[in-house]
Amino acid sequence: MNEPPMIDKLNLEPSPIRIGDIRLELLTVENIEPFLSELEDKGDEALQSFPYWIKVWESAIILAAHLAEQSLDKNKTVLELGAGMGVVGMFLAASGHPVTLTDYNDDALALMKRNVDRNNLSSARIQKLDWNDPPRSMGKYDIVCGAELVYRQTDAEPVLQAIRECLEPDGTAYIAHNIRQISMIEFLAQAGKLFDIAHAGKSITMDGKKKQVVVHTMGRL
Repeated sequence: MNEPPMIDKLNLEPSPIRIGDIRLELLTVENIEPFLSELEDKGDEALQSFPYWIKVWESAIILAAHLAEQSLDKNKTVLELGAGMGVVGMFLAASGHPVTLTDYNDDALALMKRNVDRNNLSSARIQKLDWNDPPRSMGKYDIVCGAELVYRQTDAEPVLQAIRECLEPDGTAYIAHNIRQISMIEFLAQAGKLFDIAHAGKSITMDGKKKQVVVHTMGRL
């Protein structure tokens, strides 16, 4: 007998999230502490199996807010890589952008679909994408974005390749991460050879803790 999907074994609760003038109600995992505790206890050993989609990451909130401040042309197409819960892409869809939300994890995709449907985001579509095994053509987008994409140095090259493949020649990529994410050093070293990169440091307080996040804005050289 096949094991039921993880998402069907977790209790979900509606959580309102407001960024700027937009308010969404997202189904989120009620108790993520056991997953976070395992990550703290096992460190790198747990990274391979950690379900990143269960958490609303601070960097995703920061990135969505940052993009909301840019007054982007609503006709610009958006691709969110490694979307997880899909916070960034859903807020962009709610603001009027045609958005494609992607992830490789089936549970993440199932949760995104529930939340897209829950918020009637007709301009958002969901697609499975594994940047370690990408399709021959992933399409071109005006904006490519993602939060907390590079947790291991081995992720740097395939993430960068996905951005190169998917970004229009005059497009812009926006990548956000916790300032402590040292695996981003390798990514930025490689990306700096291909892109002009601007950096913006921002902070957010969630669950009583202040987190420092960096947003990188990348345009082709």
